[in-house]
Amino acid sequence: MCKQISISLLFLLPLKVAAATHPTALELLDKYAANQDKLGSFIAKTEQTITSHWSNKEGPNFHRWVIEFRLDGKRKHLGLYIWDDLPAKDAPTPIENALHYCELWDGKRYFEYSKPMKTSDPADGTLYVSADPSKAKYTLNICEGLPFLGVRYSDSERIDSVLRQAGFISVRDELEQVGSVACYVIDAKATSGTYTVWLDPDHGYSIAKADVRVGPNDFYRGRQFKDNQRDALSIKNVRFEQVDNVWIPMEADLYRTSTRQDGPSVESVIHQKITQITLNPDHDALASFVPVTEKGTEIILDSGVRYTWQEGMQFVVDEWDGSIKYVPKDWAILVAVGKPLPKLDGIELTLTAEQTENRAILLCFLDMDQRPSRHCITQLAQKAAELKERGVIVVAVQATQVEEKTLSDWTKKYNIPFPVGTITADVEKTRFAWGVRSLPWLILGDKKHVVRVEGFAVSELDGEVERIKAGEVQP
Repeated sequence: MCKQISISLLFLLPLKVAAATHPTALELLDKYAANQDKLGSFIAKTEQTITSHWSNKEGPNFHRWVIEFRLDGKRKHLGLYIWDDLPAKDAPTPIENALHYCELWDGKRYFEYSKPMKTSDPADGTLYVSADPSKAKYTLNICEGLPFLGVRYSDSERIDSVLRQAGFISVRDELEQVGSVACYVIDAKATSGTYTVWLDPDHGYSIAKADVRVGPNDFYRGRQFKDNQRDALSIKNVRFEQVDNVWIPMEADLYRTSTRQDGPSVESVIHQKITQITLNPDHDALASFVPVTEKGTEIILDSGVRYTWQEGMQFVVDEWDGSIKYVPKDWAILVAVGKPLPKLDGIELTLTAEQTENRAILLCFLDMDQRPSRHCITQLAQKAAELKERGVIVVAVQATQVEEKTLSDWTKKYNIPFPVGTITADVEKTRFAWGVRSLPWLILGDKKHVVRVEGFAVSELDGEVERIKAGEVQP
């Protein structure tokens, strides 16, 4: 009888299986990455239910999130509908009662859109726009780090990248059973916390279970925790499916505890489920990386300038200073370092091909009614002969509206020895196309009429010309 009881108890003990061939931690991470890298482009829709217990509140708080991720390797779009402080876990969640929140990085620009709960007025929505890529650093882990993405909430990189940089990493001598599979177990200590990860060899070496703990002196979203700050996340009960030959964790339970400095602690139980996933979709046809907004939405650029969203407008990144411009859709900045000088469309200027052949071109956009422009053009007039000897032709363009006779009289008065033209098309659009940010504005192109520098002072001209000449004689 005792022998039978002993055998029965044996089956209740946690199963540990010795590894026949023991891979290293880096080899295991390579196997994990090989499966995860297949998720380079996809659309995934998920649902998340959260039950939270705050130390300073009685009873639980219930929340529901509906989430959509769109990625193509370079661009990423996160969309959320959030219902907070529900009366019960299964309470109704009509879409009109949700907070709508989106983050988008389209490769050049970051967009953050939010619209409060229980409002249908587009004017209540706000769209923040920036060209700073660091703004999107945590876009995909805002939802506790979906298990199939392998990104912990406090990290900005996938878990295999984090562990490759760990100060300590090891693989346990024995495999451990998670569900029906014997899994490899990695222990690591990184700057962002202590990690224990169970990798499932039967399901693409995906994460079958994980414990991540952030404590004092660890970095949480780039900031170092104090002595009384802690955060822990556990991933359990992962269910896998194979989609297009890729193993994907479709469902999991997450347990999170968090203690902040001088604030209440919270314990949360989170259930996440992928309801739909499409690998390698046609993102362009689906407009996956178009910012979410409505007519009437308030737009805030990173410069602090505010607009109201309108049809027919677009956001353009100014490569010269990285700022965002909100302009009509048919506008574009044509001038940038390394690009050929554009044609003088919309500019009335007498300039022949013979005058510019095999010569560097210095363009000066000015306003004859402004003192800085007059001072600049006077300096260039004094240097015109010298510049010509050095193979540089000077051209000036009046960049504000002015009568033809007025401009002609002005050039004669100041003895301007080089061609002076004027903008005859839409002045604002033309100045935008030429990248004119202020007046006067200098643009220097080389003998092949490729832009080498823009937006510099006359005092820097000699040095810029010498740099162009030095570059032309290099083998």
